[in-house]
Amino acid sequence: MTNGKLLMGLPIAIDYWKLPRSDSKFKTFLYFLTHLHTDHTQGLTSTWTETIYTSSVNRDLAMSMLNVKPELIKPLEIGVSYTMTLPAEHGTNNETASKCMSVTLIDANHIKGSVMYLFEGSFGRVLYTGDFRWCEAMMSDPVLKDLSESKGLNLLYVDNTFEFIGNEFPTRENCMNQVLQILRDHPYHRIIFGCQTIGKEDVLLRAVLERKEKVYVPETILSIYRILKMPCDHFTTEQADCALWFEKMHQISQFNLKKKNADIPTIAIKLTASGLLYKSQNFKDDELIFTVPYSNHSSASELAKFLDFLQPTTVERIISTHGNNSGGSSVIDSYVSKMKGAEMTDDASSDSTESSFFTGPAFKSQVPDYFCSAVSRIHSPDAIAVMETENTALSEDMDVEAPLGKFGRFSILNAIEKPLMASKPENLNVVTEEANELIASIVSDLDRFHEDGNEDYIYSDAFIEKLMALNMIYQPLTGITCSVDVSKKDTLI
Repeated sequence: MTNGKLLMGLPIAIDYWKLPRSDSKFKTFLYFLTHLHTDHTQGLTSTWTETIYTSSVNRDLAMSMLNVKPELIKPLEIGVSYTMTLPAEHGTNNETASKCMSVTLIDANHIKGSVMYLFEGSFGRVLYTGDFRWCEAMMSDPVLKDLSESKGLNLLYVDNTFEFIGNEFPTRENCMNQVLQILRDHPYHRIIFGCQTIGKEDVLLRAVLERKEKVYVPETILSIYRILKMPCDHFTTEQADCALWFEKMHQISQFNLKKKNADIPTIAIKLTASGLLYKSQNFKDDELIFTVPYSNHSSASELAKFLDFLQPTTVERIISTHGNNSGGSSVIDSYVSKMKGAEMTDDASSDSTESSFFTGPAFKSQVPDYFCSAVSRIHSPDAIAVMETENTALSEDMDVEAPLGKFGRFSILNAIEKPLMASKPENLNVVTEEANELIASIVSDLDRFHEDGNEDYIYSDAFIEKLMALNMIYQPLTGITCSVDVSKKDTLI
């Protein structure tokens, strides 16, 4: 899953690292990074060759976690406006002279280092939030305050993770109090915190103060905490003597906890809003697992307040929506209807209101993710049954609060809407072509894995999605199921 965009009408890529390097546009884009969750960095590796603009914290993290070359990452300060030269317009034969724009970073209140980007130029004013959580304190940010007072925001790219009415959860401070209460209710238990690599450090630190003991974290996590300049004396890599543990979210299960309880009474706390908003067997509360909706994304009501505060002319979703997961209506649709007097189209394949303020030819040749076309019109009840029973693992650092659907967090598979018509002869060529594209992409990932030995390629959500999509094409045609068992690396390579 990739939550990045090519900005319409502008040679700007944000969290988007998928442009083919053979593409003539590849070297003429300006690349920006909002934060280091893996659904925003897929494709960004040690082999990256172009300049990246981001915050200083993200720079240090990208060098450590992704091995990006230091000389390629240009750190920018939050709240400072920088002037940059825009390349000539793309997609035309007109050798238009390059133009200038300014870019300003804004704290996104998501995780450490996360930023929004405000672009200003002859094209207007464009704000890209990346992942963020809105709070009233952000109304005092001088850049956002100016945007609000001037009513001059032409286009807003917004984090719409929880855009549907009903997607509500407490403030992070209230959730912190819930965590502390669980600790007090289980004074003699070992407590395991289900976390991402980055994003829930504040909870761990509060747990340290509450229990007056250190938290176990793996050495790889501790090295990241050093980069974040956290008080590392509150953490230890010695697991045996600790009653507070850090674990990756996907490692927490009833099965694993029951094994741990054979030794010491143990419970787990999953820090995610997804557990309450979506019905999933992986996130339901039980006697051993508590779910606390500590979220780094805006709730629906917070998102509505953010939209009303900025009053953008046009709104573009960052995350593609594939139906209403909560049963409520979208606060983005409500805002657009209120401001424009017209409803957004109800087409599940459309995830935006078209921008109309650009004066030049709109640059809309956004490169589709891997195989959107391959799965957007293929569906089989048998294949669905196969996919629902697959024990697919999550990429370790992916944003665990991404909306859930029939296939969990696999957003492209959740886009499937039309019946499978592959059994008809006239459609076999189309399906074959799409299957070939999937196979080519899978082979490319395997080649990259063999080149540098980075297992991220074969354990990423994107790779799993491609295998699952290929299975959905193959199984209905042949009656044979291609089982995808991501726990066995050898079966993939």
